[in-house]
Amino acid sequence: MRLRTHLIAAALAGAAIYPRKPLRAALVALAGVAIDTDHILLYALRSGDWSLAGAARYDRRRHTVIRRGDTRPRYGSLRSIAHRAELTLPLVWLLALLVPALRPVAAGLTVHLALDLHPPNFDRRLRRRAAGRCERCGLAGVTLGAHYLRMPERGGDRWALDNRVMLCVECAREWFTRSREPRDVNHELRAEKT
Repeated sequence: MRLRTHLIAAALAGAAIYPRKPLRAALVALAGVAIDTDHILLYALRSGDWSLAGAARYDRRRHTVIRRGDTRPRYGSLRSIAHRAELTLPLVWLLALLVPALRPVAAGLTVHLALDLHPPNFDRRLRRRAAGRCERCGLAGVTLGAHYLRMPERGGDRWALDNRVMLCVECAREWFTRSREPRDVNHELRAEKT
């Protein structure tokens, strides 16, 4: 739920696509952030807290490190099927072709879902370095995913190759749940490889 980022990007896209039609540009911006109402709805259904302030507090807290003794619940992914670009975008653009008034909405949703893509999953340098093997356990022939060693929200470099690693599902689960304390992840990962 990066409201500010989505709002600014959708507003700029709306102004670029519809420079002389401010209502349509505003509709692009509104559609670019309105899709995030599913996060708030899922939070409310899972927690029982229907306040926007509670949802905002939870969103800030869920990006922090879990401290020892913190027993507050975590509600997992708050993404509905609307955030699946491969399902949502074809349907929305098909409707936009049938009803031209929906084109600004389709443009806003496209901007939003494009911002939700995670570029580390598409980094060729990272895949080449891993050579088809998990960089923690060395297992080949398994599904690998790109992960940050230190999240950008916590000071990690978003684009640095040494801040990302290719891990299998099991290693990713174990690595990121094993220690809840802040740690030097680069040093620990290198020590485990040797």
